[in-house]
Amino acid sequence: MGIPLIPSVFAFTAGVLSVHALAELPSLSVLAVLSLPAALPWRGRPLWAAAVLGVLFSAWRGQAALDQRWPAALHGSDHAVEGRIASLPQREGQNWRFLFEPEDARFPRRIRASWYRTDEVVRGGECWRFTLRLRAPHGSLNPGGFDYEGWLFRQGVGATASVREAARCEARSRDRVLEARQHVADAIRAALPDHPATGLLVALAVGDQSAVSPADWDLFRLTGTSHLVAISGFNIAIVAGVTFFLCRWLWVLWPPMCLWLPAQRAGLAGSALCAGAYALLAGFEPPVQRAVLMLWIVLAALSAHRLSQPARVLVLAWLAVLLLDPFAIASPGLWLSFGAVAAIFYVSLNRLRPPGLWHGLVLLQLLIAVALAPLSLFFFHGTSWIAPLVNLLAVPFFTVLTPWVLGAVLVLLLWPAAGVPLLQAAASALGAFHRALEWAAQAPELWLPASPPAAALLLAFAGVALLFAPRGLPLRPLGLACLLPLLASPVTRSRGALEVTALDVGQGLAVVVRTARHALLYDAGPAFEDGFDAGASVVAPFLLRQGLRDLDLLLLSHGDNDHAGGVPAVRRLLRVRREIGTPGGELCVEGARWRWDGAEFEILNAPAPGLSDNDGGCVLRIQAQDLSVLLPADIEARSEARLVARYGERLAVDVLLAPHHGSRTSSTPEFVAAVRPRVVIHSAGWRNHFRHPRPEVVGRYVAAQADQYVTGNGGAITIARNPASGRIEVRECRREASRFWNAAAGP
Repeated sequence: MGIPLIPSVFAFTAGVLSVHALAELPSLSVLAVLSLPAALPWRGRPLWAAAVLGVLFSAWRGQAALDQRWPAALHGSDHAVEGRIASLPQREGQNWRFLFEPEDARFPRRIRASWYRTDEVVRGGECWRFTLRLRAPHGSLNPGGFDYEGWLFRQGVGATASVREAARCEARSRDRVLEARQHVADAIRAALPDHPATGLLVALAVGDQSAVSPADWDLFRLTGTSHLVAISGFNIAIVAGVTFFLCRWLWVLWPPMCLWLPAQRAGLAGSALCAGAYALLAGFEPPVQRAVLMLWIVLAALSAHRLSQPARVLVLAWLAVLLLDPFAIASPGLWLSFGAVAAIFYVSLNRLRPPGLWHGLVLLQLLIAVALAPLSLFFFHGTSWIAPLVNLLAVPFFTVLTPWVLGAVLVLLLWPAAGVPLLQAAASALGAFHRALEWAAQAPELWLPASPPAAALLLAFAGVALLFAPRGLPLRPLGLACLLPLLASPVTRSRGALEVTALDVGQGLAVVVRTARHALLYDAGPAFEDGFDAGASVVAPFLLRQGLRDLDLLLLSHGDNDHAGGVPAVRRLLRVRREIGTPGGELCVEGARWRWDGAEFEILNAPAPGLSDNDGGCVLRIQAQDLSVLLPADIEARSEARLVARYGERLAVDVLLAPHHGSRTSSTPEFVAAVRPRVVIHSAGWRNHFRHPRPEVVGRYVAAQADQYVTGNGGAITIARNPASGRIEVRECRREASRFWNAAAGP
């Protein structure tokens, strides 16, 4: 009896997922124990063996990737490295960012490098001799937030670096594909140097998204059209479909060739080759690899007349993707791509057969939107209600535009005089599309924020299956009811009367304060032009993970970017009922008080004439039944002395957020003596160049017998008093919720 394919692949997937859930990779002894049942004769042995194979394969690949990481002990050290630029460099003013592959095996195979303030022009494939300041992979770690370390791990990046010195090498590039991509990108930019849609054209042609602004990505997210611009399965499928019909039509022009190979098979072979060529031109990054691999398996099934069993085809494609890269299972694109293809198969090949072409296209778009909504909520903490309507027009538009752009690029390379007008027409069409999206984005409440639990997601998938089941099934209307819990996420209760979470936003500040029925955000972290926005990547996902879509109060201590940069994203992704200290919000006024659920909130310091931005920061003191907290933002010695003189013993609290990230200009001995904290949180980035918290500041709190925590070392830090024991409990995200690819908690 043969091994059943579909259950075995599900078991293999379960093994891969189990490794992803681990805080550290399993040891050899654990793997040996897991493997023993696979050698015994019992009924479940095939499935157990498949699951263990998934565990072994993922652990092996995971350890190989970890071995490539730059050690934390050498973090920040300078090294002379020769190698080549392994990506299309991204330019931001005088700054460059690119992937670098060293020749020397002592260094990680792939390094993500940044070169600041240089007039040099960097091109893909070039050989350079750099002096690099190498850093171990490390990023902020928060519940529900973007895992930068995990993203670097999946990209195969073993270190980040900044360029200190540089000189070109004479060695010739060995990557002809990267050179070709660079040549195409340069040709498009030279043909349309000042057109606002040039960056989008380059993204569609070669996958270089460096010129697509964060504002554009936000527009695509709100309208549900990101998948059209970022090269993925949709674009690959368009190219394959167009080339299939083109090759089939050309093939029949020579009848003798049809006797040697039927036209349909010739079209399938041509579409497979052209899709592969487009994947190479797009950089053959993991999402593109997965898309073209899945396409090739589908085309092979078509050629072998096996597409009547779409489930087996999809399962084989899924297995091939995981064998290529088991860590792709953590990528949202993988689940969204397979979900979309499953919907296409269901409409076009299964029992759900629409009566006409347009009816089928509308039904397909509706099914894809509804089926992928639970995944969007899970991965992106929200979904766009207008996306199905926009995509009804956007999908046909890009179905025509994508081959037009690729054809125009080909003509541009062969005959520039004819290619430029074709590219200009494509750019004008893209510009009109962009303006249409901006108009659509003015619709009210486009983004529906939510982060439903796993049970609601599983119920939603059952609801989708019921809604789009064949006619005659009596339970179909219940499918709509199964979708409703997606937008009714349960609110996670705070552990005590007062719960405080200092989020890990790097060298910045964002603190969430919760009582029984209220939530306050004190600052929102930084936002930078290179794309990192703490409001979108950390703060909003954390609050949504708690089931909170509304903020009772956003209090901004002062306007520095490391505190205020994330405010626009928070406003965009959540409903904020009241604001203090923000532009357009209420003024921060010393002495202001309010009461929530028995907790007293009081502003002790506010902006005043003669005070700097730091010293004029909005200082908040919170006194609950079982916990007291002082949030002094970035005040320095002058305001600390003023607070000590004015409030004296009232400054004493259980929990203190160290002023100004633990800088030497704050936490004076008099202030520390007055506050007498039991727990001190330093909101500072891991090994930041300011060296916060400063050793002398740490020493003062040590002398005060306070427990100290640094967000950059431990990730998000949550503090509450245990109602049963009465003890103050401190939870560090990096110690409790990290995965094996995350750096260990510590300095």
